[in-house]
Amino acid sequence: MMRKRILLGGALLALALLACSLPGLGTPPPIAGPGGGKPQVLFQDDFSDPKSGWEVGEYDTGKVGYGEGYYYVVSSGGGNTMWGVANRSFTDVAIEVDATQVSGPANNNTDYGVICRTADPESGVGYYLLISGDGYYAIAKGTDNGYKWLVDFTESNAIRQGNNATNHIRAVCSGSKLSLTVNGTLLAEAEDSEFTSGDIALTATSYESSTAEVRFDNLVVTAP
Repeated sequence: MMRKRILLGGALLALALLACSLPGLGTPPPIAGPGGGKPQVLFQDDFSDPKSGWEVGEYDTGKVGYGEGYYYVVSSGGGNTMWGVANRSFTDVAIEVDATQVSGPANNNTDYGVICRTADPESGVGYYLLISGDGYYAIAKGTDNGYKWLVDFTESNAIRQGNNATNHIRAVCSGSKLSLTVNGTLLAEAEDSEFTSGDIALTATSYESSTAEVRFDNLVVTAP
């Protein structure tokens, strides 16, 4: 079945400058819950079990599925956004995951990250908390009428760039508040109240003619 895939407008990202990858650092632990205690874990997956429920499929715009201990999202290029859903439903969440771009265009003109509150997995509506292969971040709202950028693409040296660089992403969707933390650094905050619940998804886009593959691992979803 061919699913509708909305194109993320990448004009700002296409202007991003290629920079060198930052050295890898240790993955930070989940941020503590209220009062300093451990956050309530709602769902977690190390993708070692290919029957854990995530979407698997090949489409005209890319493919998603399980590898050996990771979940992959491949964009076919040309600005096509690909995503795979967890086939679950949440309200307020903090999503933490390790993301590694393993292949992409030479200029790293990509984006990848987390979607929360996607009530319509076929069209990809929901909140997109993104980083790019060339060191930018953004927050977008996907709707049936296109995308609204809540935070435009902005450069940050907290993002490790290029292929085989792993970034630890923490995306929080709590009430009307959205936030994106990468490698322990809070990069972006926004507010929007249109979507209140829905599935989570992992996403990737290549804005060039060549494909991009991003692998995700060590996913933990907690109460924010």
